[in-house]
Amino acid sequence: MVLTEPIVYKNVIGLKEIQDVVCFQEEIWDKDVVTPLPQLIAATHNGGNIVGAFNDGELIGFSYGFSGFKNGKKYLISHMTGVHNKYHNCGIGLQLKLKQREWAVDYGYQKIVWTFDPLEAKNAYFNLTKLGAYSKTYFPSYYGEMSDKLNKGLPSDRLLVEWDICSNRVTRALTGVLKKDTLVNHYKPLLSYSDRNIPYPHEVESIKNEEGYLLPVPANFQILKQEDFEAAKAWRYKLRDAVNDAFSKGFVVTGMLKKNLANIHFYVIENKTMESLYD
Repeated sequence: MVLTEPIVYKNVIGLKEIQDVVCFQEEIWDKDVVTPLPQLIAATHNGGNIVGAFNDGELIGFSYGFSGFKNGKKYLISHMTGVHNKYHNCGIGLQLKLKQREWAVDYGYQKIVWTFDPLEAKNAYFNLTKLGAYSKTYFPSYYGEMSDKLNKGLPSDRLLVEWDICSNRVTRALTGVLKKDTLVNHYKPLLSYSDRNIPYPHEVESIKNEEGYLLPVPANFQILKQEDFEAAKAWRYKLRDAVNDAFSKGFVVTGMLKKNLANIHFYVIENKTMESLYD
């Protein structure tokens, strides 16, 4: 997609535009996963926010978050972000998150959290490496069995990512400094796999007191599901076991190492305290 007009980003507060967000959700996903109009209106009046991306007045992307509170601290839950298929790879998702961050800081938030499918490597790279978020929480079958076109047939496992929007880590990530591919190549693989046309996971290695590990993940999970559903299912459970074991021993998911033209990418999982994570 070649953009001939600048994309306009703004907070969505009017009834008509919020209704457009509801219709947009149905177009991207389907009716089963739509956040309804009353919920969106209530959230935007009580600490939540919708940021919309518009091309010539047409909604082409949005990010919706609502207020959360836990352990004495408030944060924003970025529940949904979507961009129209025609506008993928135009940087709109990044700009939506930056606008959401800008609004959140002005509103007094210091953290934004959201979940994503850990087998979606592209999303992982965006969340962890480009934005500077991290994860130390894994939810098996978070939404139960889902029937929409992206999740049908597999447990809806999710990683919870935490984006400390005022931290030095995030500032470095947004300026491209967090990319440290050459610094982690010496980490050991946490999961063995066969690297053929259709990658297949094998044995999960036992976590030891290492500095870090690399955890393989299919580069394009949606294509893998179409080509070999049993392989996709095996990746779901093997990845679940590996990540939960790492988290139980104090490791943190800190990045995604992409291999150009490869069918496998790698999560970076490091033995870090929260203090060292910010350094």
